[in-house]
Amino acid sequence: MSGTTHADIPLSFLEHRAVYSEPMLQVQRLYSDVSQAVFQAFRDWNVALENVSYKQTPVNLAEVSVAFALLGGRLGFTVGLASASLLVKDPSWSEADLVTSIAKAGIGAVVQSGAVTVAQQRSTIAMHVKPVSGQIKEFVAGLIRPNEPALTAEDVRAYGFSMYRQDSSWVVDTSASYPDALFVRIERVSGPNVSFEQIASTLRQDESTLLGLLRLDVD
Repeated sequence: MSGTTHADIPLSFLEHRAVYSEPMLQVQRLYSDVSQAVFQAFRDWNVALENVSYKQTPVNLAEVSVAFALLGGRLGFTVGLASASLLVKDPSWSEADLVTSIAKAGIGAVVQSGAVTVAQQRSTIAMHVKPVSGQIKEFVAGLIRPNEPALTAEDVRAYGFSMYRQDSSWVVDTSASYPDALFVRIERVSGPNVSFEQIASTLRQDESTLLGLLRLDVD
């Protein structure tokens, strides 16, 4: 293949998780002070009581959490006893400033009201990428360069690969949800003092580089 091929993204997610150095074991503080602080922090985005929920019968402390829904439910912010996480469905880089503001407001409220410190940040972009033409194996074959006959047979439908660095990973596989599509996951691990803006910028560069290697362009 030469040049690039346009691809649609039927579904994608951005997840950012701030992991505490020590669990916040005061459950009542989560349900009271922390929930109130996060609620107040999100008032600029019209959060209401019906946008706040919690699991009524958690079977263990890992399931104890309070969840906030924003942007019509497309963005979720969840506060647990070990971490706080932001999940955005179908994110767009055009709304990076908005997501950054929400993430910083939410995590800042948790840190202050919960008396916790952040030890690590884990950020992930996951997307299903569907090329408008061509076979999905063609977009990966040039990166893994299979030579064994068993790996280059005519009936091979797709290839995948994974790459792991000290603080990041890339995974490309077939999509289990969309026919003739690839599943791409990019993960970054950052220290507690790295700003959300820096993390978002690095993820965007990773995405651009990986899609470029796959010779795919997206809107």
